[in-house]
Amino acid sequence: MKMHMAHSEMFKVLGVESRIKIIELLKTKGPLGVKTIAEEVGLTPAAVSQHLKILRHAGFVSKERQG
Repeated sequence: MKMHMAHSEMFKVLGVESRIKIIELLKTKGPLGVKTIAEEVGLTPAAVSQHLKILRHAGFVSKERQG
């Protein structure tokens, strides 16, 4: 996680329940594709992509490409 992020920004990123669900899912199951995450947390792939973008920017997750 980026250490220079203000606490208020960190809480803002983590203040969305869907993002917490995504982090917990990735922590439990490891790297997953957007479609799989969407199915698991009950969101559209587009919504998951937006949440992952915010989580990546904040340093909570990293991007891994396969295939």
